[in-house]
This record gives sequence, structure tokens and C-alpha cells, in this order.
Amino acid sequence: MRVLSKAILAGTVLAMAMGAAQAVDPDDAIDYRKGVFQVFVWNMGPMGAMASGDRPFDRDVLAMHAEQLNRVADMPWQGYVDGSDLGNTGALPAVWTNRARFDQLAEEFQQATANLMTAVESGAGERELRGAVGAVGRSCRTCHDDFRQ
Repeated sequence: MRVLSKAILAGTVLAMAMGAAQAVDPDDAIDYRKGVFQVFVWNMGPMGAMASGDRPFDRDVLAMHAEQLNRVADMPWQGYVDGSDLGNTGALPAVWTNRARFDQLAEEFQQATANLMTAVESGAGERELRGAVGAVGRSCRTCHDDFRQ
């Protein structure tokens, strides 16, 4: 009986989660992903300025921004729901027509942020950290070139 109860509960939770995922308003999804991307910008700005030499290098500040960026690196992609290709969005139709490539670039971005965190945590030198920040920036640029207006 306990197994049956657990199975019913698990099925109910799964059904509710699937229903909630399908009920996402496209405008809310657009707002959500724009908000997450603002967090990306907030953190990449100072790191990019340090990497390019426009701002003095500060390991502690870079580490803080790297950690914050890595923490949210997997978040915006769930905001690309059906119907969110319309409305106030800079996303190109290619997000939906070439979803495999879009998903691949999202994974590459997440890997680049993870690599940056590994460099920070391993005590990498300034040159290595600048390179890791540059790799994150290139990942952003690649996706923007193909999928953003």
C-alpha cells in the first residue's frame, strides 16, 4: 500500500509540474529570460572590463562575479517556451527553427562559466583568468550572432 501511495503522489506531482510548465504565459517567459540576462550583463561587465584592461584586475571582485554568473548560467534557457518568439523579444526565429544549435550553444556557455569557476577556485593567475573570461565572452557573442537581433 505504501508503494502505491508513493506512486500516486509522484504521479500527481509530475502531472502538476507538467501542467505548470505548459501554462507559462509567453510574455512572462520573455520577462523572465530578460531578467536573467540582466544578471549576466551585471556580472560580465566588470569581468570583461578587467579582462580587456579597461578596469584594474581584482581577483576577489572577479571571483564574486564569476560565482554569481556560474550560479545562474543554466537559468535563461527554460524561458524559451513555445509562443515566446513573439512579443517584445530580441530572440530571432532561429532559436525555435534551429533549436539543437541553440541548445548546444547554451551548453557551451554553461561549460565556459564552469571553466571560469574552476580557474578561479584553482588559484589560476591573472592571465589564465583573463583567458577564461574571454572564453565566456566569446560564447556569448557566438550565440548573439546567430540567435539575437
